[in-house]
Amino acid sequence: MDAFVFFEIGIILLLAKLFGEVTRRLKLSSIVGEVIAGIAVGSIFHFRPDHFLEIISGIGILILVFLIGLETRFEEIKKDVYRGSILAIIGSLFTFVGGLILGELIFGSINTGIVIGIAMISTSTAIPIKALMDRGELRTPVGKILVVISVADDIIAILALSIMSNFFSTGTIGFWSVSGLFLIMLGFIYFTLTVGMKTVEKIISFVGYHIKDEQALVAVPIAVALATAALSQRLDLAAVTGAFIAGMIMGRSVFTRSIIIPKIETVGFGFFIPIFFAYSGMLVDITSISQTWWIIMSLVVIGSATKIIGSGFFAKFFGYGRREQVIIAISMVPRGEYGIVISQLALAIGVISGSIYTILLSFVVATIVITPFLFRLEEKIFSRKPAYKT
Repeated sequence: MDAFVFFEIGIILLLAKLFGEVTRRLKLSSIVGEVIAGIAVGSIFHFRPDHFLEIISGIGILILVFLIGLETRFEEIKKDVYRGSILAIIGSLFTFVGGLILGELIFGSINTGIVIGIAMISTSTAIPIKALMDRGELRTPVGKILVVISVADDIIAILALSIMSNFFSTGTIGFWSVSGLFLIMLGFIYFTLTVGMKTVEKIISFVGYHIKDEQALVAVPIAVALATAALSQRLDLAAVTGAFIAGMIMGRSVFTRSIIIPKIETVGFGFFIPIFFAYSGMLVDITSISQTWWIIMSLVVIGSATKIIGSGFFAKFFGYGRREQVIIAISMVPRGEYGIVISQLALAIGVISGSIYTILLSFVVATIVITPFLFRLEEKIFSRKPAYKT
């Protein structure tokens, strides 16, 4: 392996942590600084994303959502499944229609509109939930509903991706193939949360009580998370969904909060997770943005507004207060890996051009960057009063 790769990773990690600390002291999320660091190394040092860096970045997002899963207990969120799913469906429908209209108005193409609409559907699980973790609000009612909405969003995005692939490949929509995929996804989630939970609990208990090695209590959970993520991706469900569920099935272990979470946080936040956010910034083409910024801003405005209305506004009909609605609305703004995956697929089959792909990628990164600022604004407006009713 080229020695320059190690130097490159060292510079990226150093700047990501440095910029992250600066933004944290400015009372913004460290995510902002880490993404800006990625933009800087791409623009100033001309570092380019390569396959090895992509792998490290992928491990980073898996560890992040795995940690989120470890903080989440299924028993605490299952009562919110109905409400969260409805809000996710409404938000997705609004977003798809908004993207469809934008594609026709700006690019004069319904096909491009379909790609934009589907690419904007899925929100990023990691960013808003990490913000709530930092504020100690993950286990509040609004934190629990966001977990459900995020999982439902992922399922909707995968179904939409399957429909898009069928439509652009054959010109038709295969009802049975889509239905089969949906049942497979539900079966995987159910099996993992029942049989998988009992099996993993026994494995963790054996390691903790008989092997008595704290390092093994880090290695085994990470191995289970990666295996579950691989199986999830093999079933056409995102790897991040599998990693999140893996965290959830380990959440009840007596070793989770005392050993597993602290040690994995050290590994994740010390190396892999900052690399992931910096890598997201490196994907931005500054030159292209200077020419198409108004299109990117249009996507950001429409993509954010449709999710805010579809999920945030309609949350009031399920009994959520004003601040809870605002937090849900802001949490729907950032887009994640599904938007990139869908854009890459559309580019590969020739539905969109390279310039449109860059626009969609820049849209995803822009939503990631602005979300911490929106959370900061929300804190100022509501003076950090609890988002839950007391």
